[in-house]
Amino acid sequence: MTNKYVSFSLITLMISSSLMGASLQRKNEKKLYIGSNSTEAKLSYSGILQHEGTRAPSLTIMKQLAESQIEHTIGPMSSSQYTAVPKGDHIISNVKLISKNANVYTIGYDYNGTVVLENGPKTTYDIILALNPEKIYSAGMVGDINPCTDSHYQSEGDFWYFWNPSNPGCKLKKDIDYKIVKAKVARFENTTKTYPEYHNLPDAKGNINIHVLFGMDDNSKGRNPLNSGDINAENYRDFRTYLLGKGYVAKKWTAAEVSKIAKTLDGEKPFVETISKGNIIYRFFFAPSAIDEDSLGFHWFYKDALENSSIMIYGGHSGLGGHLDLDSIEQNLGETINFNKNKYQIYFFDSCTSYKYYNRMYFDRKVSEKDPKGTKKLDIFTNGLSTYFHVMPDSNKAIAIAIEKALGYAQNGEFVSYQTLAKQIDSNNLFGVNGDEDNEAPKKIK
Repeated sequence: MTNKYVSFSLITLMISSSLMGASLQRKNEKKLYIGSNSTEAKLSYSGILQHEGTRAPSLTIMKQLAESQIEHTIGPMSSSQYTAVPKGDHIISNVKLISKNANVYTIGYDYNGTVVLENGPKTTYDIILALNPEKIYSAGMVGDINPCTDSHYQSEGDFWYFWNPSNPGCKLKKDIDYKIVKAKVARFENTTKTYPEYHNLPDAKGNINIHVLFGMDDNSKGRNPLNSGDINAENYRDFRTYLLGKGYVAKKWTAAEVSKIAKTLDGEKPFVETISKGNIIYRFFFAPSAIDEDSLGFHWFYKDALENSSIMIYGGHSGLGGHLDLDSIEQNLGETINFNKNKYQIYFFDSCTSYKYYNRMYFDRKVSEKDPKGTKKLDIFTNGLSTYFHVMPDSNKAIAIAIEKALGYAQNGEFVSYQTLAKQIDSNNLFGVNGDEDNEAPKKIK
């Protein structure tokens, strides 16, 4: 097993945090959270940055520079003594030019936003700010290598996510290349005893449909997960073997069956199986899922999972948010994804930093007049930090056991709470659940 994360590709999707903040203001309601060893918190601080130029930057440029500096906080936060990750709902204000020294302009701003923060700090949290976000990458170079970032992800496009001035060999200096500011912390309490709405998972036929989509790590490897050398094929086989050992039966889809879902697919077909026992029906999918790869088959099956599944589990790269970006997927399909606002569902984005990328975007698609937050019919599982492929099987099995207990298939049948699931699934990656605050109490599944 290699040491690869579940999140990255060559593309970077940069979402405007200021627009996300405006959307948060419109909603004006707090979505609660569950974490095994973390809580959500409101973070606020006064930022300071530098810009070199022959003329004073405009307000628009200063805001863009502030957003870039904020983006660069993610790398140090993910490797701090107490890890954290921003939600991306922040608002910046009071952006202003503070001073000029030769051709160096100093800019200030105020930051307010939500983060998931590991248990520990209660009132303050140290934030590392790249003083000049435009030059921080080049400032860290030593020859052709940048020791301040990940040895594998060396590009400037990935630097904001991986950099850490404490890395061995990193020559970046405090108060010259970066500054440490003390942010104010106001923690929110986690929900304490909530459950999936197990009784609302079955469809009209009484079936619980669980779609598990395995995105390939390396699309040059074999497309048959039963013998492919791809990292995520190992996870496919592991979970498949586990289910078969529990009495499930597997049936591979024919090309004609695949084509009914992937209506416009003209390339290699994905590998799809139904693995079922009684009223629990898994659909396993294996193919490339990156937005810049041969992922049309994935997009069709992902659309179907979002629209029709009881539980959707995506395991694969997040592509810095790009791979599961709904607008991009709909553009590729030429069709709208029709979220069922009357159907209760659970989505698990088992990829790197999915907390930042896949919260608001998906809840917004479930919003209705009766559900202004989009949480009544949707619960979302996310990871706050980089997540390794090898932890996926344990997460999938924890969910499988919870469903079997709720249906009485497992001995000592009981309802497994979200708080218990969070402890079972968390792999020191700030796993959490959003959307459970308005869930109904569990009932026996008929």
